[in-house]
Amino acid sequence: MIIIWRQGAEIEDERGSKTKELMNLLVVIEDASSCVAPREYPWTEDRLDEYASQLLSPENPGFEYTYGERLRSWNGEVDQIAEIVNRLKKNPRTRRATAVTWIPPVDHRREEVPCMVVCDFKMRSGRLNLTAMFRSHDFAGAYPANLYALTKLLHHVSGETGTVPGSITTLSASAHIYEHDWDWVEGLIVGEGHAGL
Repeated sequence: MIIIWRQGAEIEDERGSKTKELMNLLVVIEDASSCVAPREYPWTEDRLDEYASQLLSPENPGFEYTYGERLRSWNGEVDQIAEIVNRLKKNPRTRRATAVTWIPPVDHRREEVPCMVVCDFKMRSGRLNLTAMFRSHDFAGAYPANLYALTKLLHHVSGETGTVPGSITTLSASAHIYEHDWDWVEGLIVGEGHAGL
């Protein structure tokens, strides 16, 4: 988060919200087995578990969309995660273990659309690695929950394929911090010197 805070450009988005934004931020977590939200974030373990379960479930409890609905019941038709598991079992070296959350005829007409648009799995050097591409990524709010949920997704696919979980990489086309979080972020970074955020 420090790099966004220090190097991000101030922009106003289409809703009129001010953000500090850094484009195309790549983050690699080599050991995804211990992903937890830093204590400074307002996410409790119960909330993280609830969020992660939504990512793994095809059910939508009443939201505009959920990642789980898009991944496990894409367009009401395809369980992309099951397809990924099948592909990896057939050929662990596949480059086709990819899922998308974007549904063009739906999302080009909506205001509320998925931030995470692609999940891609690669089995390399004896480990199953996950790469997720986000068109928009709120690092002061959503990033810890997204990383936690992606960890659960990686472990699910790893368990189904009998592989060892590897790294998680996130590519955020727009990594940003909303103005309403600026004071909190500045307090964390400047006031307490949290170099790891």
